[in-house]
Amino acid sequence: MADFSDEGFDDWPAGSGRIVGTWDLPLAADERQAMEMLAQTLRVTANPLGRTQLAVLLLGQVPADLLKTAVIHLRQLLRRDFVGMLPMEVATNILEYLPIQDIVRSASLVSRRWRAVATQACLWRRLFLRRGWRVDGDRWAFYISLPRGICPARVLLDSSVLRVSNALSIATTPNGIGALLEHPPATPRQTLDSVLGGIGKSYMPQRVLRQRQFISPSSSEASSRSSSPTSSPQLRSPALAIDWRMLYAEYTRLEANWRFGRCRVDRWESAHAESIYCLQFDRHNRLFSGSRDTTVKVWHLADAASQITQLATLRGHSGSVLTLQADDAVLVTGSSDATVCVWDLCSYTRTHCLHHADAVLSLRFNAKWLVTACKDRLVRVWRRESGYKDMFELRGHDVAVNAVHLHGDMLVSASGDRSIKVWDLERRTCVLTLADHARGVACLDFDGRFIVSGSSDRSIRIWGLDSRRCERVIHNAHSDLVRTIMFDRAMDIIVSGSYDESIKIWRFSTGALMHKIKNVHTSRVFKLMFDRSRIVSCSHDRSISIIDFGANLPHGRMLV
Repeated sequence: MADFSDEGFDDWPAGSGRIVGTWDLPLAADERQAMEMLAQTLRVTANPLGRTQLAVLLLGQVPADLLKTAVIHLRQLLRRDFVGMLPMEVATNILEYLPIQDIVRSASLVSRRWRAVATQACLWRRLFLRRGWRVDGDRWAFYISLPRGICPARVLLDSSVLRVSNALSIATTPNGIGALLEHPPATPRQTLDSVLGGIGKSYMPQRVLRQRQFISPSSSEASSRSSSPTSSPQLRSPALAIDWRMLYAEYTRLEANWRFGRCRVDRWESAHAESIYCLQFDRHNRLFSGSRDTTVKVWHLADAASQITQLATLRGHSGSVLTLQADDAVLVTGSSDATVCVWDLCSYTRTHCLHHADAVLSLRFNAKWLVTACKDRLVRVWRRESGYKDMFELRGHDVAVNAVHLHGDMLVSASGDRSIKVWDLERRTCVLTLADHARGVACLDFDGRFIVSGSSDRSIRIWGLDSRRCERVIHNAHSDLVRTIMFDRAMDIIVSGSYDESIKIWRFSTGALMHKIKNVHTSRVFKLMFDRSRIVSCSHDRSISIIDFGANLPHGRMLV
């Protein structure tokens, strides 16, 4: 371990004959010898109380004008630099329990030893992970390993590389159009310094590899929620050097951007020839969009440049593409032509074509099931392991099934008959019906415990599966039908899009409106989804928009 000399602290070695600090008095030789003998007497006295009483008696003989100086030097003996005396591992464990402002502002200024402890990568890694934050290790490894000058979009275009690499991840493309908030937050904006005490200034992004703290990313947990970017098992990456202190600063700034509405809106006009009904982006930087023009387009979104690259156009439907979902290898699309197409994303070829009796309005799949919802009031469930040959139907809705969501073996469906039904797919039965909406339910999101739904009655409702009832209602959330919705309990966020052309951000825990973001679309919003740093949406106006809360963060896309 490196030798950390502390110039801001002094102590006497054990057994020293000196009395207090560096208090060298101008004494004659015989007087100094007498003092040394007295000090020796104090040391050999076995009883600590006796030594204490003798020291007090001696202090009583000190003139008042010198007593104050003696007390100052005695105080130095009472001070112990525990951080300097302890091993580095123990010292960082102690500092971990200090408020973040104290670590940045105070601990770093005590001495060089304290600063060395306060800037340890292991300390900031623990602080980062304790907040429940995560880093996309595979994405980090990919961008570190790319040769200088190589565009990630070119890698995506090579299907053979994509087949063996899971290293791409979520990204977005700022072009600085700028979002205006119709209802800015009442809380005054805080600067980063007020939150972190200068941490943002002291650590610049280009020093991301400065700290030599190595990690090996673990496999991510597969998720069946289509309203979050698709996760998949990640390939084991080489050891990564991460500056955890810098990432802590960026994550704090990202949360503040969401809280205070600091964002930029990037918009791509005429992404399709007609209305765009559905989209999804994933952790591979890919964006999938389906349109009334019967096509599905696959895009790559650049991280730091105003660039969107079209990777492929898939043609296989004869009607509007109304719904889609993708994972690393498979894309599934549903259309008004009553078909469901399954695509191989390595070759961009159609592998299966499934049929309904009417337009397919919604679909979701996970490793086990593919669920499709139809205008004919039926929900069809296909077992993927059977090659989509084993299928059964769920009946219970009176009119068209507008939306479905899948979580394990649990399915939630929403219909124009004003009801939401919860199904057990293994038992093929409806286990719960929720029916508090005044008009048809247009959209929903589901995370296994809570359901958030939007309706043509213009309200948003939050339902608890444990309580089996509606726990919160946001009345008049929009001025028209709530067409698309998504929530994240960890972020405490609900985002909704409506026929009224607006996108709104709500607090999940309270139902309070955080922001209404305008100038995103000029017509009805059909679909949106979000991750930690941005919201992506599509509209009847044929555009794709990205509301970017991480535009000012060089490594914001690495945060998940």
